[in-house]
Amino acid sequence: MKIETIVLGDFEANCYSVRSDQTATTCLLIDPGLNPEPLVHFLTKNKLTPEAIVLTHGHADHIGGVETVRQHWPDVKVAISERDAEMLTDPASNLSILAQVMVQARAADICLVDGHRYFEAAGLRFEIIHTPGHSPGGICLYNSEQGILFSGDTLFAGSVGRSDFPGGDHDLLIDRIKHKLLILPEQTRVYPGHGPATTLRSEKRHNPFLVEDA
Repeated sequence: MKIETIVLGDFEANCYSVRSDQTATTCLLIDPGLNPEPLVHFLTKNKLTPEAIVLTHGHADHIGGVETVRQHWPDVKVAISERDAEMLTDPASNLSILAQVMVQARAADICLVDGHRYFEAAGLRFEIIHTPGHSPGGICLYNSEQGILFSGDTLFAGSVGRSDFPGGDHDLLIDRIKHKLLILPEQTRVYPGHGPATTLRSEKRHNPFLVEDA
């Protein structure tokens, strides 16, 4: 698996281009955020075609580039949890009004419900782990073969997602992290929505939010 990180926008959100291997020409995009020009440049320069976009949640800094990607690659499919689906089309729900950027995209092609266990695209297969708390429909993507977790804004290196936005719930967030993420192998490498990558081992031992709530 080839993972490349493109940091986008003033909020420095991590967008991930994920390929099955170095030679693949199709990719899966995770969270194309605001000011997506560097992402378009990266894909064009490397002659990559995004087959699908998966959104870990619906806040503006993670969905701001969806329509730009669609304009350049019209066949790309967009997936998001059904609980965050309205955020794609509603600037108030996705908080872009607060950021004064007005993000409004078309509806998702695929709405992921709790019954969806896996998502497959571009030769990749990820388990969907529903982790509400930062937003009502937050999800993480896990590949057990490679030991990789894309955690969105659920879990960061040394921190956890904010829960003071509408639909946030700190207790639920911590519960889902502890009972759905920390049960995975400790060597799992975590790619978060902001900041550097980490491991579950490191977060179990050093993340103050998780230690304090243990």
